[in-house]
Amino acid sequence: MPIRSYNFRKTSDGLFRAVIAIVPERTAPVSLGKKIVAIVDDDEAMLEATSGFLEAMGYDVLPFGSGEAFLESPRASTIDVLLTDINMPGMSGLDLQTMVRVRYPALPVIMMTALRDDMLRRRVIASGAKALLQKPILADDLVRCLEAA
Repeated sequence: MPIRSYNFRKTSDGLFRAVIAIVPERTAPVSLGKKIVAIVDDDEAMLEATSGFLEAMGYDVLPFGSGEAFLESPRASTIDVLLTDINMPGMSGLDLQTMVRVRYPALPVIMMTALRDDMLRRRVIASGAKALLQKPILADDLVRCLEAA
């Protein structure tokens, strides 16, 4: 089932319950080793919903509202996977990936977008991203991409 940012209330408790309801069959973390996932998205509801879902699945999550905030964070060098939106004000996800390639060349990047554009998909994959997830994101697709990264 899709994760849709507009389905969630703004409170952390409400968001958490809504996200858990998406995948009720999963009751234990899927990650064999605890991965640290940084999520970069300017959509606060999407950021909170995705963070809550991944925390419930056993991941350590570091949420950021912009690419600039991620790059300025002292924790940026400690993450295992970067999950970023493409279309954001200021630094785009593609620009962020370019900066990440310079600073952390081995860091896997997974991108998300609401746009349906085959040219963009080819550009994202050619730029080195591990995957491009289409919003609304399917929970199983997200977990599968994170585990493969």
